[in-house]
Amino acid sequence: MDQDQSIPVNHDDFIHDIAYNFYGTRLATCGSDRCIKIWDWNRQTGLWILNESISAHDSSVVRLSWAHPEFGQVLASCSLDCTVRIWVEQETNLKNSGTRWRGLTPLTDSKAAVHSIAFAPEYTSLSIATASSDGKVRLYSPTDSVRLENWTVNCFIDFVPGGATDADGPLSVSWCKSRFSSPHMLVVGGSRHKNVKIFQLLNNAFVELAELAQYDSHVLDVDWAPTMGRSYHLIATACADGHIRIYKFWSDPELAGTRLTGSLFVRDGDDDDDGDEEARDQPRDDASDDDSISDDSISDDDDDDDSDDSDASVSGGGGGGGDEGDAESEGSDAAATGSVFGGTAGQKRRTRATAAAAAAAAAAATAAGPRSELVSDISVQPSVPIRRIRWNSTGTLLVSSSDDGVVRMWRMTPSGTWREMAAVSAESA
Repeated sequence: MDQDQSIPVNHDDFIHDIAYNFYGTRLATCGSDRCIKIWDWNRQTGLWILNESISAHDSSVVRLSWAHPEFGQVLASCSLDCTVRIWVEQETNLKNSGTRWRGLTPLTDSKAAVHSIAFAPEYTSLSIATASSDGKVRLYSPTDSVRLENWTVNCFIDFVPGGATDADGPLSVSWCKSRFSSPHMLVVGGSRHKNVKIFQLLNNAFVELAELAQYDSHVLDVDWAPTMGRSYHLIATACADGHIRIYKFWSDPELAGTRLTGSLFVRDGDDDDDGDEEARDQPRDDASDDDSISDDSISDDDDDDDSDDSDASVSGGGGGGGDEGDAESEGSDAAATGSVFGGTAGQKRRTRATAAAAAAAAAAATAAGPRSELVSDISVQPSVPIRRIRWNSTGTLLVSSSDDGVVRMWRMTPSGTWREMAAVSAESA
């Protein structure tokens, strides 16, 4: 699978979506010909072999989603005919027999076209979120987790109060994949309100956590990146104005003081590495100060204190033999160094000020709760609507497709900016 190859999918109309399964060994495609085609990768030949062609819906099939393999080979599709269908593989039936994939009862609760579907992460029970142009996001789960025959609506998000229609534009939905941060979160974007919001499922109801932004144009797609151990989340949005916007989102208030600079792990209140170096050097300066004071008092009991301090800081101390003399010399050197760079007291004040600023930022973040920050606004040239965006499995590479027929790959540089790494056009492919 390391070499480029084309797949003769043989759809009779536009292809709207492709979806790989969890292992990348099975591929599903759908299009305006109302069909779904499923392909298996042959390890020996390296070719994609047609598994089944399904006449799936009564109108264009616009989105596909695979369930995690622990639930079996389960595929979901949504369509402009306002329905969602669940497909389950019948492994005992022959491939390309027309009966290899069994369609379950259609989900028909939506009153408008369904533009986006996404199975919940595997650490939850089997469920699927659907977003439709009527302004609602619905969460379905099967009544029988073995047979998967009947699916019911557990809860829903009224994303557009008062409802919406197909003319208001599509909605898009994406789940948070991390099981270690706040669970059961998803992001929803689109419709005429042109905004993006984050919700969390709590006690069988969705609660709004944050609003990322309001846009000047329609949001056509959203995708939540895998966290891979980061203290924050990355969420990308694709817009009709030709922009890709990337946000950082903190669900944990204690981590909301983290900000994006030249390093990915810098907290508010940390000016640069010098503050850390001062903090590391501080114990040694304190120790040197103590030695200086102790040696002065031992070696010059009968002298005036002011004279001793002057001798220690200017001439390096007034004698003393052996170890005591060495310690006195080290103490005087530390005092001389401190006089050049502002003194150890100044270092202490700066360190305390930095710590206080960091504590204040953390307290403010805790009081504010979950928050988001726009970290990149990518303008695609030429300016055409961005239809799809997807993160890779580590959340370090973003792929977009647009109306100019070009698939672009974006990666973040060490300086924190996002740069186009490669582009594949339909003509070259």
